[in-house]
Amino acid sequence: MNVHMEATLAIDAKNTIGEGPLWDAEGERLLWCDNAHGIVQEVRSANNKDWHISRHWALNRYIGGAVPRQNGGIIVVAGIDILALDNNGHITPFAQLDADPKKVRANDVKCDAQGRLWVGTLGNDILTTSGEVIEGQGSLYRIDPDGTITNILNQVTLSNGLDWSPDGTSFYYVDSHTLAVDIFDFNASEGTLHNRRCFKAFAKGEGIPNGLAVDQKGDIWLALMGSSAIHRYSPAGELLEKVWVSTPAVTSCTFGGVHGDKLFITSAGRKLPDVTHHLYGLSQEVVEQSANTPGAGGLFIYQTNVSGPAATPFAG
Repeated sequence: MNVHMEATLAIDAKNTIGEGPLWDAEGERLLWCDNAHGIVQEVRSANNKDWHISRHWALNRYIGGAVPRQNGGIIVVAGIDILALDNNGHITPFAQLDADPKKVRANDVKCDAQGRLWVGTLGNDILTTSGEVIEGQGSLYRIDPDGTITNILNQVTLSNGLDWSPDGTSFYYVDSHTLAVDIFDFNASEGTLHNRRCFKAFAKGEGIPNGLAVDQKGDIWLALMGSSAIHRYSPAGELLEKVWVSTPAVTSCTFGGVHGDKLFITSAGRKLPDVTHHLYGLSQEVVEQSANTPGAGGLFIYQTNVSGPAATPFAG
């Protein structure tokens, strides 16, 4: 196992919660969000080396994620609303989740190979006044190109990373509260999940599973919040590699660039919530110092020895 690989800070964006990176192959750009401030960011490079923020769109509301759209523009999931954002910044409502916006909001989105949009949610307030987690407020939804919305999973606490195996038969999914990555059998034609089981579980203090990406070989690259690292696992669950960043609050990752062999890694620039210490075992030192570490809230890049797929645009 390679354990000393390090990612490079590409853009010191200082995002409060940098999240949801996806590569738009047709647009030759990376899309990612500052979820807390409601900003969708576009990153480009003329030489596949020097990266810069080329545009951004401020929606001024909490964003769960953004994906490219097949017929142009971007689909943004904000709160419980699925919105179409055109290249001029004009927003058109597309659909709405059947959920109470006072109770839940979207968190992490991605399209399957058929161009269907998958959206997970979490509770706006996940803690009681006594500090206990309110479990099971969230769900996982599938939004078809015609706007039909199907509730796929209930009893989700903190929906996070999601992706598919290269052959489209397996679906990886993170409910961060469980400290685990689960795997399902995926029926591609029907867009349904079956046979849920644990792919990888973590002990308290190891880190909190967050966003993930699957490469062309089928290896799973997982952001472990609080660990300062992306972990790479084989489909059998063997730890193959750790990619280190300079800040503990890694949030997600995706493959991109001209050859699909660059791993883009997002991070949070805020102090990690106290609950990450009390409930999930992160050290008090990591929690207290997280916002002041070099590159906190920045976008990192790691040159891999594999490639991964670009984002599938939403077909609606």
